[in-house]
Amino acid sequence: MSSLIPFSQAIKVEKLDSHVYKTNLLDSYCIGTVPNGGYSASCLLEAARLHMASKNQKDAMTSHFQFLNRTEVGPAIIVISDVKPGRQFSMLHLTLYQRGLLDQAPWVTQGTSRAEITAYLTMTDLSRAQGLTLPTMWSFPSKTPTPDFSLLKADKQDGHWRELNLGSSGAFGMYARVLDNCHFYFPKRGQEHPSVIDLWMRFKIPSEGFTNSSLGLVSDAFPYVVEAFRPPPDSKTDKPFKANEMFWYPTVVMSLELKRALPEKKGVEWLRLRMQSKEIRNGRLDLEVVIVDARGELVGVSNQVNLILGSERNTGGRENGKI
Repeated sequence: MSSLIPFSQAIKVEKLDSHVYKTNLLDSYCIGTVPNGGYSASCLLEAARLHMASKNQKDAMTSHFQFLNRTEVGPAIIVISDVKPGRQFSMLHLTLYQRGLLDQAPWVTQGTSRAEITAYLTMTDLSRAQGLTLPTMWSFPSKTPTPDFSLLKADKQDGHWRELNLGSSGAFGMYARVLDNCHFYFPKRGQEHPSVIDLWMRFKIPSEGFTNSSLGLVSDAFPYVVEAFRPPPDSKTDKPFKANEMFWYPTVVMSLELKRALPEKKGVEWLRLRMQSKEIRNGRLDLEVVIVDARGELVGVSNQVNLILGSERNTGGRENGKI
């Protein structure tokens, strides 16, 4: 537990200039050699939050992330452009750069520094939001009841949920180190369908809670729908793929709509996710992620597109760093 790095520190952003910020992508939030896409997106969300704090527009109501190249462990520069400032809503464009970084303006080296991620964010203050509100009768699409959180925290049995050992000491080994930072709980009776993942999650550091900035990580926390189709280890068939074949699921694009802001300082301890892929085809999968809090209130909805690549594409050489 002592070796874990709090997420608030992992996405810490330093202001260098009026529109330039610096962060450091950590190895402990990696998949193989590549920082998790949602974690990197959270660094951008944190930079935007800091950038708009003086204007009281710290909530990223909508976010759209385009992952251009493989990020890598180490420093990164985030450049923000105020595309459309407004009294109620402001549109920002953010770009995360790595390689050839400078200690002073212009901070990046033309022709050497590389844009890794670009994003558009709509910033606002959700606490002041007003307008028509209507009941839609929507409810979280799962039949598994809410767990007894006190039992799960005490590592005791809950009637419906169990924790799975993931990350460096579990099913994914050192390859998916980002999973070491959270507890993940899954239905005891199994998922409703292989294309659906229903889970609860919380940070392993007890004092750490989920905030708006952490929702990038949350949205991309478990894009492992393909794993439900994996043949058992003793299977004699190679269909739909070999039992020992390792995959990497890099995020190509991810969007997130924030329905309600999470507490800024303490955050919330528990979040529930339901991830579903509508079609897995030609090495590509879509993923809808629905996020609710412990009270069942909708926090956010994310949609993303992931590739299905061999793990060697993650851990291979970085001559050009492209996916």
